[in-house]
Amino acid sequence: MAVLSCAAFSPLTQAQQISQQALFAEASFDRWQAEGQREQVSWKVKLFPARLSVHQRLEAGIEIHIPFQEITARRNHRITLLLQVTDASRRRYRTCQILDLDEAAEPARTRGKGQGDVPFSWGMFVLPGEYDVEIGLYDQTTGEHNFLRHKLNVFPPANDPLPNSWRGLPSVEFESPATGGLDGLYRSDVEGHLSLPLRTARPLHLEVLADMTPSDVFLGDARNYENYLAGALPIVKVLSQISPTKGSVSLAALDLERHRVTVEQPNLESLNWSPLKESLASGNGPAVVSMRSLMERRHTPIFLRDELVRRLQAAPLAPAPAGDPLVVFIVVGRGMDTYSFPELQPITMPAGAECEVFYVQYDSPGTTLPKGDTGGLKKLEKMLRPLRVRTFTVRSAESIRYALARVMDEISRM
Repeated sequence: MAVLSCAAFSPLTQAQQISQQALFAEASFDRWQAEGQREQVSWKVKLFPARLSVHQRLEAGIEIHIPFQEITARRNHRITLLLQVTDASRRRYRTCQILDLDEAAEPARTRGKGQGDVPFSWGMFVLPGEYDVEIGLYDQTTGEHNFLRHKLNVFPPANDPLPNSWRGLPSVEFESPATGGLDGLYRSDVEGHLSLPLRTARPLHLEVLADMTPSDVFLGDARNYENYLAGALPIVKVLSQISPTKGSVSLAALDLERHRVTVEQPNLESLNWSPLKESLASGNGPAVVSMRSLMERRHTPIFLRDELVRRLQAAPLAPAPAGDPLVVFIVVGRGMDTYSFPELQPITMPAGAECEVFYVQYDSPGTTLPKGDTGGLKKLEKMLRPLRVRTFTVRSAESIRYALARVMDEISRM
């Protein structure tokens, strides 16, 4: 997709509001609504039904295809795409794109055929309900326009284990078409927070530890690493939104290869994306190494064990009269089968220590990694003994949601 940033997303700055209002007024969008559907410029519009995303939000999509010949004929024109979504309470949500036609046409031109369609798209997070979706296209140079109206019905997940997690969110939050890379995986352009209150009898000291190791176990292939981050980053973002009624949530990102903590954010009110993004910058990514080097090196997750011990020793632990803090670690990581596990003595627990460890393993679709011995999670549990470790393997938005609900339920019962 190729756009210039004219889009307006909530919350809007004053400049964005003026820009958006001016573009909708210039295109006479309100008049189009009264006049009804029209197609003066060739296009195809696809509306994709809402599905649960890894961000634990229902996500719908709109794709607009304009023929390559139409793009080249209008290369010097200013064309705007406009979108209005109206919920059942008649609240309107608007956004727009000014198309960069030269950039949009480049992939088709590079193929040397000059045929086919050029796609432009929007994504949006929505709540269950019924929506009117109105899409417009305006050629400011010729005055031609298209207008199309659709219905969008959004249904909640069946047997939803977290039915109240969207409480307080707006009906519609648009994703910026211009947001890509790490920001697109994390969805830094969307500011709505999930409602994940966590009630415990005792004060909760919850630490989320994210394995962000950009190691050569990803075969030096940035795509493998990106496939992992596409799930791991949303999981970390979701976990950071857990809100204990008593206690605190902290986040740390770990590099198991270099034995270092790359990000530390204690006592979260809201996750600060900038330092986490910086720690994942391309210069810190998986190095290109030879396959022989990959197979000869012995990668171990010992640093994870060391960090758990260090944090356990620093946690507010005491012999357990009612009311002393409950210490919980949630580790987000990848599969452990490619790691080597040395023989280690059991962890020496601090006096009065009482804690729980949950390991959420994200198996990313489309990732090809060398296979070692199977049973990596069992070996992880052995490495961390006598800590009690409960493991969850997640591969989809639905499995992430059920794991999240299960973890929160078990913590609330401790």
